[in-house]
Amino acid sequence: MSTAAGAYDGAAEAWAAGPARVYARLGEAMLDGSPVPLAGAGVLDVGAGTAVVAEAARRRGASRVVASDVAAEMLRLRAPDLPAVLADAVRLPFADRSFDLVAAGFCLSHLDDPGAALQEWRRVAGAIVASAFAPGAPHPAKVAVDEAMERLGFVPPGWYSRMKEVSAQIEDTAALEALLRAAGFGATGVSERTVDAGLGSPDDIVRWRFGMAHLAPWVTGLSAQRRLEATEAARLAVADLGPVSIGILVAAGR
Repeated sequence: MSTAAGAYDGAAEAWAAGPARVYARLGEAMLDGSPVPLAGAGVLDVGAGTAVVAEAARRRGASRVVASDVAAEMLRLRAPDLPAVLADAVRLPFADRSFDLVAAGFCLSHLDDPGAALQEWRRVAGAIVASAFAPGAPHPAKVAVDEAMERLGFVPPGWYSRMKEVSAQIEDTAALEALLRAAGFGATGVSERTVDAGLGSPDDIVRWRFGMAHLAPWVTGLSAQRRLEATEAARLAVADLGPVSIGILVAAGR
């Protein structure tokens, strides 16, 4: 897949079977940092994927929740009663102040201009809460699986390398808070949290990593025998690396 949207479309089923449960936990931790009460709020979940953050907002009593993403197949796997809009995160089809809160789980790192996105989110909502991965080395399981797959012929796609470059610019508390202020938010804050990913076995970890959009289309394209070999190689690579905790930054502005 040559684009991130295409890759996420191609990964949708695998994502729902693996990473979705991890990102549901990460989304709950992000919403804990919301600068406005969720009960009774109108919430737009930007870069929603399968809309685990939107679902969490509904559980917390949000009165109106909409999911948006550029990957149609990801949105297709959301809860059927959840409204959704296919939309670019920096060109949202909503009037000014249509929502009380924009919630954006790990969306900023996928965008060429995170600052422009924050300005757009401020336009459509009075407040935002967003997340990014915390600075520092990634969890060893991420590295172990990618390296094991590279030995079998996997080559990280170009969009994933570009995403890593953007991530390096925002995975810093001071840099993220500066972006919030530049976007016009008066009250801002960035906190770091550690989240239990809920992955208790090598099989859980492999489903998580094999469902990620940079890797899932490649795994899906393997023959049945090669997929078995890849799965076993990944299981061996992470056999001693659980349980998994993930450090995140939660950025809030209003």
